[in-house]
Amino acid sequence: MTGDVEDWWDATADAFQDEIDMDVGVNWDGFGHSNFELLTDVDGKDVLELGCGGGQCTVALAKRGANLTGIDLSEKQLAHARALGDEHDVTIDFRKGSVTDLAEFDDESYDIAFNAWVFQWVEDLGACFAETYRVLRPNGRFVFSLPHPVYDVTEGSSHEVTGSYFETGRREISHDGMDVDQVLFRHTVSGIVNALVDAGFTVDRMHEPGTPDPEDYEPGPWGEYTPALMSKLPAVLILEAHKE
Repeated sequence: MTGDVEDWWDATADAFQDEIDMDVGVNWDGFGHSNFELLTDVDGKDVLELGCGGGQCTVALAKRGANLTGIDLSEKQLAHARALGDEHDVTIDFRKGSVTDLAEFDDESYDIAFNAWVFQWVEDLGACFAETYRVLRPNGRFVFSLPHPVYDVTEGSSHEVTGSYFETGRREISHDGMDVDQVLFRHTVSGIVNALVDAGFTVDRMHEPGTPDPEDYEPGPWGEYTPALMSKLPAVLILEAHKE
């Protein structure tokens, strides 16, 4: 399944980075607008980004003094990440690989693991979480965001429920002008939390950032994230966990 996701990102990385034009920062909402701060004390810490994409989050934490490693399936995305690191004059270890297989990393080698808006492209969260647990040091933090599974079954403009929350697994989305379908994986909130617990993590906090005022939102780039709907349903799910 990782090959399908890799193909999609290699085909779309250039257009994505150009269209989104994401700020350097930890963008928990995936659109480059989020200012929700969860990783503030990173100076001198060894940090692993799982699915670093174009490197905006990785570079931001490196500029705060962290020692960063970024892993991603897509060479095209990594090319953007390396160029961004050079532009900001930071040293980051960018590597090609899967977040479900971190065999190249030693046990207990990181203080923090994180990602923003990635796990909708990961089928086997259990494998990813188990590997993340292994490479974290005791008391290591794991923080991540993804599209809220509740929002994910609605249609942005009509606000209609168009899918079942309980229908998990693979889905494919065709886009005009693209030869490769986008492959995503649906997860329930309980499935995500239970996978963390099964891997050994203690779940510390869950966040569903949002307000009831549509004026507080900016629309997403492809129409599915609309201020009117985001003011009614949570669009973002963020989890904080740690290794004992």
